[in-house]
Amino acid sequence: MRLLSFVVLIVGLSIQAVGQEFIIIDKENNPISNVAAFNETNTKSSLSNNDGIINLSRFMIDDLIVFQHPNYQIKKIKKSEIESFIVMNVAITFLDIVELNETKNTNNIKNTAEKKIYISSKEIKELNPTTTADLLEKKGGVSVQKSQLGGGSPNIRGFEANKILLMLDGVRLNNAIYRSGHLQNLITIDENMLDDVEIIFGPSSVLYGSDALGGTINMRTRSLYFQNKPSWSGGVQSSYHSAYGGVKSSVFTEFSSKAYSTITSFSVKRFGDLEMGHWRPHGHNEWGLVHHYINENDDIICNPNPEIQKGTHYSQYDIFNKMIFKIFDNLRLTSNIQYSTSSNIPRFDKLNDNDTPCLIDENGICSTAEHLKFHSYYYGPQNRLFSSLKLTGFDYYFDKSEIIFGYQNTKESRHKWYLTDFLDYLEDSNDYDSPTRQYETVNAYSINTNFRKGSIYLGSETIYNDVKSTAENNGENIWGFGDTRYPPEGSSLFSSAYYINILQRLSHKIQIEGGIRYTFSHIQGAYPDSMNRPIPEIEGLNLSLKNNIISGNIKFLYYPSDSWKISAVTSRGFHAPNIDDMLKVFKKGDIITLPNINLNPEYSLSQEFSITKKLSPSFTIYGVGFYTQLTNAIIKCPTLVNRAPEGEEPLWASMIEYDDEMVYTYSNQNSVNIIDVYGGTIGFNATVYGFELNGDFNITRGEIRTDVWEPVAHIPPNFGKLEIIKKIKKIKGRLLLLYSAEKKVEDFDTAGIDNLDETPLLGLSEESGDEIWAGLPSWYTLSLSIGYELSKSVGFNFGVENIMDAHYKTFASGISAPGRNFIFSAQYNF
Repeated sequence: MRLLSFVVLIVGLSIQAVGQEFIIIDKENNPISNVAAFNETNTKSSLSNNDGIINLSRFMIDDLIVFQHPNYQIKKIKKSEIESFIVMNVAITFLDIVELNETKNTNNIKNTAEKKIYISSKEIKELNPTTTADLLEKKGGVSVQKSQLGGGSPNIRGFEANKILLMLDGVRLNNAIYRSGHLQNLITIDENMLDDVEIIFGPSSVLYGSDALGGTINMRTRSLYFQNKPSWSGGVQSSYHSAYGGVKSSVFTEFSSKAYSTITSFSVKRFGDLEMGHWRPHGHNEWGLVHHYINENDDIICNPNPEIQKGTHYSQYDIFNKMIFKIFDNLRLTSNIQYSTSSNIPRFDKLNDNDTPCLIDENGICSTAEHLKFHSYYYGPQNRLFSSLKLTGFDYYFDKSEIIFGYQNTKESRHKWYLTDFLDYLEDSNDYDSPTRQYETVNAYSINTNFRKGSIYLGSETIYNDVKSTAENNGENIWGFGDTRYPPEGSSLFSSAYYINILQRLSHKIQIEGGIRYTFSHIQGAYPDSMNRPIPEIEGLNLSLKNNIISGNIKFLYYPSDSWKISAVTSRGFHAPNIDDMLKVFKKGDIITLPNINLNPEYSLSQEFSITKKLSPSFTIYGVGFYTQLTNAIIKCPTLVNRAPEGEEPLWASMIEYDDEMVYTYSNQNSVNIIDVYGGTIGFNATVYGFELNGDFNITRGEIRTDVWEPVAHIPPNFGKLEIIKKIKKIKGRLLLLYSAEKKVEDFDTAGIDNLDETPLLGLSEESGDEIWAGLPSWYTLSLSIGYELSKSVGFNFGVENIMDAHYKTFASGISAPGRNFIFSAQYNF
């Protein structure tokens, strides 16, 4: 014991000599890790490491610092009175754990007005998701759309794609070609290396600018810490998923020292063809079945098991490295490099177009084999390079200051070949239309600054996106070298924004917060002056658009008593149109989307009100209501392209011939009508006889203010979850029920974004011959997972998802969800 005391004393004195670091110990001189330190207003915080060392350089000399740990009594002391050690006494009764996150201490879930969902690294491991999109779906509160197995587009409060902001380690992921329909980029984030995920609902923070209409998904990768004694650690984990014969594995190593720490990881995912559920409670026995597919030898095959969705397999690879350097005691430098790539990802929602049951004639030949629309349709490898350099300082001028330099390189490609063109190729290899191949590259540069002084936050964000779009010749093209998705001569987006946010605690019961943000954006792009296949409104089009935008919010938080929490948030958000909104040429089904250079930003005025009531120490209920008013909403509408002499009706006013068929012409336009999106969430958290229960139910509605009711795109049906968790010693079980109500035909949008044609087909209209769709049936799934910690280093997990083996599709999805899925996983840490 004397030796331990002597060692602790020497270490403590050496730390004090270096800077403002101290050791937190108990009465036996044992260092205490994970002690949270914060000031009285919760605007500054720090956390002790495994050696009990805590850095207090961000606190002023006269600050009263509160030290808290669930196993020790709270200690309050002025910084000026702290000597070498901070001694804490063991608590007689356990205290409620205060959830603190160093970068979000004032945005603590319990102490914020807006609705948030927080997912910790521990919960990420327990949920054992296949992708980051799958993680959000399992957590609940967010609807996720999938067009293919290699996808996942989150929907928050009826907003999706470029109306939701994705942030990673303080850097914006949304770029100039994030589209408005369904966006699959979230899967390129390796969920194995996430420290936490925070979902912020609504445009409730001025820290984030354009695109955060529905909300913000803020992801943070693994944090690094310094240790006095150099040490190595690492781990490996692997899982098997039976519904698609998939294997997911990752390995990481970590090194920590007094002034330098680093972590490196590598992950691989290999997923086979997905098998859908066999039990069909909706009664549509043919819905989603895959009758034909084209194999690697270009043969059209009758699928012997139509419940296996042929052409859904893909692979993905992720590399991650982060390093942190202690330049000075109050200055840190962090580098962050991530690279993700994949195999080709088949667009399954296209591959099954026009698929009908196999009909074998007397010669053993299938007469329906050539009904398929596409021979092939897939995304090429999705390549994402993310790099950032962050400088973090703590001094007397600012409690915390950050400067983040970011660079991202994103490469995407789209490839399609119509089956008729492929059959023409087989008949005459000198006279056919070859596949269409489009390639996009985005180089994104950014600089973010964030400063905090007490309860004042201010900063800036500057971004520049350079977009390159090319295509290969397919024999029938606009410009002679292929139909590019965006202007072939290049396009760009520049944005610069500045914000300030102030939080003020008026008393121990009342807290208010407000902020304002100014954003300037500039978009440029041009199309050629002449085309081989002219399309009106595009030839010679030149865009140079500048916008000046003000956004902001005000929040109110009130605690009438220890068991009540009441909050209100009023926000003004916006989405500045990007390259995809304004300059894209894109065909889907019988609709082609054309450019529109006259778009203006869309604005939202959002109001959120929430009440939380703690009925007992173990039972809490809550309710959240929201209303969003969209003006200048960017929606897809028919557009006239064929002009006629004055006084005459144009022929096919909104139709052109494209890809050998007549298609309707649409473009993104600012709605002249106001759009209302509103809804709410009710939920509870409880502990009953040692069982942890969590549940929520979500409702979203949308209306366009017109004389005749019109549906709004992206509005999900009612959905919710019920979760039961029980831990017995080293075993932890989780039972999860996910539910979604039906969505009726009349509630689907008319532009096809909600994918009504992916719902069950009832037949053809006798009058018009048009297809009659059923709308989306309701569904529910029941899943069970059991985790076992053999030791601190070794853990196992067994799970069964969709126990009932139900067949269903999630809202707007083009692929059937997995059937009964057995999951086995193991992890080892050292």
